[in-house]
Amino acid sequence: MLGAAALWLCACAGINKNTVNYQANEYDSAKYYVVAGEGTSKESASDNALENMRREMVQNAPAAANQGVVTDLMANASVEKVWRDKDFSGKHYYALAVLSRSKARKVLTPLLDQEDEKLKGLSAQFSAPANPLADLKVAFQMQPVVTRRAALDEMYQFLDASRQSYQPEVFAPYKNMLQEKLAAVLVAVDVQGVESEVMVTYVVDALNRMGLGVVEASAPDKVLAVQIQTDVDEYDSQKVQGLVWCSSGAAISLVDATRGVTFARFNVHERAGTSRAADSLRKSMQSVGEQAAKQISSRLETYLKTK
Repeated sequence: MLGAAALWLCACAGINKNTVNYQANEYDSAKYYVVAGEGTSKESASDNALENMRREMVQNAPAAANQGVVTDLMANASVEKVWRDKDFSGKHYYALAVLSRSKARKVLTPLLDQEDEKLKGLSAQFSAPANPLADLKVAFQMQPVVTRRAALDEMYQFLDASRQSYQPEVFAPYKNMLQEKLAAVLVAVDVQGVESEVMVTYVVDALNRMGLGVVEASAPDKVLAVQIQTDVDEYDSQKVQGLVWCSSGAAISLVDATRGVTFARFNVHERAGTSRAADSLRKSMQSVGEQAAKQISSRLETYLKTK
């Protein structure tokens, strides 16, 4: 990890790399995470070293930083060396911020174990035999836990001298289970009308990002269905400020195929103007697709969580 400290300082003007490396090399990199800082006083050099360490953590494990763990880790870091570069003109100080890797593990491992216990409890709630919709409710509860666990592990790997993950054999089955339960909820997509392929692209992408399985409209084992009818007004004879305008729309129905019930209906419209009618049509339908995909994701998730 000492390379990170040296790399940070190389980007600064007037750095005496040999001095910094000599001081930093007194720490065993397998046991300590060391980051350097500089300043015109002992205090500013110390503050900069700690800030550089904090910044490196955030940059290398941003998801973990959002979980608030950086504050706890920095509480275990300290400035252990401050010295003046006598060969440098004027007052110039260096400082080393040091974090024991064992202390970092003591901060992170209880949090990781806690998330694994949550996942263990949630996984025990899945139906036997499997029930896609019932299991999906549990899967939705698992999602934020898996996200937090992965974020904490990102920081664990960054601060581990060998860059090893924390107990991947424990976490991997839960991640796979979550993906399987989400993908088991099959959603049929049926789009009819003008520029239907544009709409299909946006909708399928939204469902894939949710982790749900996507099938043809005729699939017998579908759980949900998205039915869309697109329409277009081309305004062939109308131009405004030299632009050819086109208005696209979509009527969307969301269906619980297991019950034969439509649980949501809504419409989306958008207008676009370009110098060419074909471009206006494409642009307006793309905007309709983006809006429709967002609403479909939101409405599906709300229905599946509360059903």
